[in-house]
Amino acid sequence: MLTGAMLGLIQQTGMDVIVLTEELDEQEFFSSRLTRMETLRLLGVMAYNARNLPAIVREQLPEIDWCAWAALPTALVNPTSHPLQIWVAARELTPLTVQHLIDYRRVYPELFSLAPCA
Repeated sequence: MLTGAMLGLIQQTGMDVIVLTEELDEQEFFSSRLTRMETLRLLGVMAYNARNLPAIVREQLPEIDWCAWAALPTALVNPTSHPLQIWVAARELTPLTVQHLIDYRRVYPELFSLAPCA
């Protein structure tokens, strides 16, 4: 049940990142304080949940770049020192992760279930 909630939160938060950044180019993103700050917060939520998923779940979802998610919190601590990593996370890593989660939901619906295990 907790795994399903965490995967659902990663997917929904990723959708929020996509909506926030889809119309922006890199310069606009870094110039927009409110959008940038909210995107950084959401990326942090995604990275936190990705890190806390059980390893066995991450192994079942190998197309997701778990290493990139594990490395992201370091960049989020000082985003001005890691602008490319932040931009790639928002515009590439996040959409790919969301798409993989949508695909995996079809293959492993039990991982995404919010019902308690019997």
